[in-house]
Amino acid sequence: MKKICIVLVLFCAFFKMFAEDDEKLRLAVMEFEDRSGKIPKQTLSDATEYVRASIISSNTYIVISKERQEQAMIKEMKKESYKVCNDKNCQIPLGQALSADTIMRTTITFFGGIYTISSELIDLEKEATIIGAKKNYNGDEVSMREALDFIVEKVISTYQNEITKETRAAQEAEKSRLEAETKKSENDRKINAAKLKDDGKMYRDAGISVLVIGILPIGTPLTIVGALVTVAHGNWTKAERNAGKAMLGIGSIMFAGSLAGGTYLLVKGLKMQKEAEYLELNNVSVLPTNDGFYASVGFNF
Repeated sequence: MKKICIVLVLFCAFFKMFAEDDEKLRLAVMEFEDRSGKIPKQTLSDATEYVRASIISSNTYIVISKERQEQAMIKEMKKESYKVCNDKNCQIPLGQALSADTIMRTTITFFGGIYTISSELIDLEKEATIIGAKKNYNGDEVSMREALDFIVEKVISTYQNEITKETRAAQEAEKSRLEAETKKSENDRKINAAKLKDDGKMYRDAGISVLVIGILPIGTPLTIVGALVTVAHGNWTKAERNAGKAMLGIGSIMFAGSLAGGTYLLVKGLKMQKEAEYLELNNVSVLPTNDGFYASVGFNF
């Protein structure tokens, strides 16, 4: 049993991991574009891989590998010189060929004696920039790495903040929806409770009426008179004693029927009023005996 639980936990963990991956954007980190003409090609390639590795380690995006980008460039773009694909007109179609959601373009410029690294994330569906960042540096690799760290951190934090805002907005919308449903359910419950209370009062009053009318004014007198006539000896004729027996039978039936019916209506009305089955009529039995009838009423508490 313990082994089964461990397997289930691991299965759930892997399922959750894959589900979370499905929600991440697929990002392609494109080769740097050096507009300054001063950066060695190897440095540009190393810088691109540094950024790709930094974003992978953040676990924010699904990052497409460099090898797959090169294969797609050869196969889909039909260009032998795929390494020079560093402008927007080339990189956007390449990202679309990779089935990426977003591409990261980075450009290095030299203006006014200052090197500047600029990066932008482009939504391929909209073909529009959704996140941008830039940083100046002095031209050496150490300061370039520091600038790249700044850009990567800003790009990731900006994206995560946007996701947080969307999540909060979705949570607020869901909260409002649940509150509206709760309020509606409460109003419906109050309406149903009021109706149930009125219906219960009707059944309760009907049950009391049946008990009072059926037992006291009619059933009880008939039963008493019939019993006296039936068992009395003296001036009563046979016909009168037979009539007494009939009165005893009718009175007993009315007594038992009123007791059963009235009790049922009364209990049903009380139960409807309380909106809970604190008291429930379980069974009603009426059995004939030598002296009349035997009535039994059962309740569940």
